[in-house]
Amino acid sequence: MAALKYGKRLPSAIYVFRQVDTDFGRELNQVLAILETQHGLDAKYNVIKFRTDELKVSFLCYPVFLNEAHPALRHAVTIDLVTGKARHTDYADNHNPPILHRKETFLPEDHPERAKFDALTRAEEAEGLYAHPATIGFKLNWERLLNEKRVIIQGHELQRAQYQDAPHPASGHLLPSAEKALVIDRHKTAMTRYDLSKPVKTLLEYGMLKPEATFFDYGCGQGSDVRGLQALGHAAEGWDPVHRPEVPKREVDIVNMGYVLNVIEDPAERLEALVDAYRHARRLLVVSGLIQETVESDRAAQYRDGIVTRRNTFQKFFEQQELQQYIEDALDSTAVPVALGVFYVFRDPADQQDFLSARSRRTIDWTQISARLGLGGPRTMWKALYDAHKELLDGFGKVALALGRIPALTEFNRLPELDEHLGSAKRALRAFVQGGATEGLDWEEIRVRFGIGQPPKRRWEVLYEEHRELLDGFWSLMLRLGRLPEPEEYPQTGELRETVGSPKSALRMFVQKGGGEEVKKAAERRFDLTPVWRRWVCAWVWLFQFIVSSETPAGNPISSSKIIPDILVLDSGCPTLADIVGL
Repeated sequence: MAALKYGKRLPSAIYVFRQVDTDFGRELNQVLAILETQHGLDAKYNVIKFRTDELKVSFLCYPVFLNEAHPALRHAVTIDLVTGKARHTDYADNHNPPILHRKETFLPEDHPERAKFDALTRAEEAEGLYAHPATIGFKLNWERLLNEKRVIIQGHELQRAQYQDAPHPASGHLLPSAEKALVIDRHKTAMTRYDLSKPVKTLLEYGMLKPEATFFDYGCGQGSDVRGLQALGHAAEGWDPVHRPEVPKREVDIVNMGYVLNVIEDPAERLEALVDAYRHARRLLVVSGLIQETVESDRAAQYRDGIVTRRNTFQKFFEQQELQQYIEDALDSTAVPVALGVFYVFRDPADQQDFLSARSRRTIDWTQISARLGLGGPRTMWKALYDAHKELLDGFGKVALALGRIPALTEFNRLPELDEHLGSAKRALRAFVQGGATEGLDWEEIRVRFGIGQPPKRRWEVLYEEHRELLDGFWSLMLRLGRLPEPEEYPQTGELRETVGSPKSALRMFVQKGGGEEVKKAAERRFDLTPVWRRWVCAWVWLFQFIVSSETPAGNPISSSKIIPDILVLDSGCPTLADIVGL
């Protein structure tokens, strides 16, 4: 790295622009060539990021690096040189992708475009655009700053703006005053918790929150984590724009930003909040967000890069890798995953290495802790919800139990009211059952009965539930015969074909149900009862077919390991052989 004569140098990384003929020196050229071969990378990755605090190299794709003043990142491949693993990130649909500044520093001294890029940078500095650089490396944040300063960029020249609250000419993105924004009820996202949140639990489980450490909850909602940690003897405080706006933000050892990013509908403001939270963390920032695979959002209305719920709140659901990359792009620091949707960002790389090399997780009885802190527990929470909405939940619960499923709007017309107060019909049902409305009902049984929290049923399971008697009769005869019944042997074959499919489909369903061993035994019994002369015929027919078809059209020989199974299974895929053998 010391041999690099140019590049944009940051505290933890060096960025360099490269073209096909760029020479970084023999050693770096070899390293890059090996990585490109191993990971299938091509010339479109025209910016290389060398981490100086970790053994990582990123190949970045900026398609219009030379043509646009502040090009946006299109694709990134980050390679860990220790593990050899690569992380691919696609920014094509990102509403607020990273962008570049000071492009001249990426280029060698003799590059023909360097002077032009340098002139733009000096003009931007003179305008004060780099006074607060923490968030200008993202497209929307940069464009809003240009709008505030009433300037635009044409080509590579900074000019005074002539527009009045209009789309930015350079990008076409609507600026804040021109965009028709919804008024989101953010205050409704603050949950009443009856135990510590998952991110805070990880701090205690990993021993990160020492007795002498100070803790600040950035976006604390109603403050359950703050109260809980204070009761445990920790120096904890929290700020929230709605519920605790009077508490001043301050620098502490550990800052927790728990499930805040996913409720901010403005991508630029979301980034600013993350950077601001990190600014207050002396040692560690804990960031958490809702992960896509844990929620259902198909029916919600799309808005910007997330959805608007029926309660008029916003939710941005991340993929695990997406959230990790988002944090690293914003803070230019490694985000260490510690749980699904929970990441640690250390100020000091040495602290990160100490954590990774020695991390062990304690087992804690959180139910006991919650009771000790007076936070209540699940039953306390559901009881409080039930008492608060007793009349509504009683009506809903009786209809749901009578139907054996969640009622439709035509069956219970107060569903919108239910969603408003409880969040969802499933949550309302749990409040009804566990809140004390019923005696002798177990929530686990109700949950299974209503399919709540259960994986979706496979097609064969649904068909078996609908046609159990028909299929049981067919399977019983099939096992007794040791082969698929003929239509004259099973009079309901026509009905089977209409409802389930072919007899072979019914056989496959039986195997999916777990009857593979029974099928094998039935076939073996059938084969054992076959007269010797028929076995000889079977063998000769098989040998003949093997010789004729020893080479498949693709040129692949038939595996001899399939000989016995093909003879024994009922659905051999060879009708002629099956007819002769009688299987």
